[in-house]
Amino acid sequence: MPTDTAVIALANEVCAQFARAEVARALAEHSTSHAEHATLTERAARFDALVDERWRELVKAIRAGLPRAVHVERFMPVRPLTNGHVELHVHDTSDRRLVVLLTGAQALAVGAHLTANGAVSLDRIGQKLDPGLPYVKAAPPFAPPGAAA
Repeated sequence: MPTDTAVIALANEVCAQFARAEVARALAEHSTSHAEHATLTERAARFDALVDERWRELVKAIRAGLPRAVHVERFMPVRPLTNGHVELHVHDTSDRRLVVLLTGAQALAVGAHLTANGAVSLDRIGQKLDPGLPYVKAAPPFAPPGAAA
């Protein structure tokens, strides 16, 4: 069974190879000669082949680490769209499926509010989040201009 570090490393490699392929394709579109275009297109194809190879390894590693009863969802509950909006797939109290369309700013605000409400709720039932948070260095007290510190 792969370690979490190995799975994250595979995911990072898939992302890096995909990014390299996208850059090579973008450069090919702006090439000044047929030879340069052919070279960059071939480079993008090599990176795409690496993405496919590493992707299969990543899927295999993830499946090896999942319990057999777990199934991959066919949709993402939060899906970013190419126009900058975000789809939020939810169920109402009658178990009807709904899709909420949010702007990027609205999605960030909803996420921040959900996180804050979750933290407050956990705090109220006695589960303290402090141990899991990174240490924040205390800032010096604020002193208005001209005031003695």
